[in-house]
Amino acid sequence: MIPFVRRADGVHLAMSSGERGVLTSLTEQLQQVLAGDLSADPVAARMFPDAYPGDATASAEFGRLTRSDLLTQKTTNASVVHDWLTGVRDGALAPTDEQAWLRCLTDLRLTIAERLGITDAASEEASAADRSDRAVGLRDVYDWIGYVQEHLVDTISTS
Repeated sequence: MIPFVRRADGVHLAMSSGERGVLTSLTEQLQQVLAGDLSADPVAARMFPDAYPGDATASAEFGRLTRSDLLTQKTTNASVVHDWLTGVRDGALAPTDEQAWLRCLTDLRLTIAERLGITDAASEEASAADRSDRAVGLRDVYDWIGYVQEHLVDTISTS
């Protein structure tokens, strides 16, 4: 299970079709979340954190000025990753593609962390110890996405 490989012309996607399928589904789900009513979804607080927790007016103004652009960027990142996973794009990832991958993987992990109730190191440990059917599968995916992200960082960093 090697998600990325460095070749002479750059970093290439090397995931198996099964891994691509899982990540394609997750990316599509992320796109649905981003296109939905984020005001009703607690994941929005994770993806668009409060810039000024002690100042509601400044936070609201910051959100008004930045949220639309952040949402557009997150949606674009998910679309870029989806295109690579489905074969619409092929070859070596451009530096902008690498950044889109890293950011999309972060958004996927934030979304899953919210669903698992992971907010800090203690809740992450508790999540790892939860062996219920729902938690085990989702936690495995959370860990796997972390591995994919770490592998991409390592692959990008290796010349």
